[in-house]
Amino acid sequence: MRTFLRSLKPNALLLSLGLVLFSVTTTMQSCSPQFDQIGLDNVTNLGGQLTQLMGKATEPFGKHSAAVTKLLEDLGGAVTHATSQKRNKEIGQSWKILNDELAKPFFDRWKEKGILDKDYVKEAVGQVGKSLDAIKKAEMAKKK
Repeated sequence: MRTFLRSLKPNALLLSLGLVLFSVTTTMQSCSPQFDQIGLDNVTNLGGQLTQLMGKATEPFGKHSAAVTKLLEDLGGAVTHATSQKRNKEIGQSWKILNDELAKPFFDRWKEKGILDKDYVKEAVGQVGKSLDAIKKAEMAKKK
């Protein structure tokens, strides 16, 4: 009888350990952000449109004012979507920074000045591109 009980203890310990590991792995997966196809589509589509339109800032703003308004609306929608997703705080913040500290000030300056210097445009497009790359990388890192 003692032999039977002693053999049961290691098996019970292994079973308990297995159950703990299983519960931890399933819980950890539910804590990680879920893949968001809309978020990835936003960064892909808006990223191309944003940098392309910014590249046209060496032309008069009036030619592109409607496109700027539309793009800023779409960008605001992307920010709203990203910030409303569960466990997506960092990506939501990145979208807000892109919108509030990079895109809007750039377009406001373009509107104010009428035409921007090509070196300024090149630098701004580079900064926006880096921000978009970081957002895309974070979106791609999410589990499907």
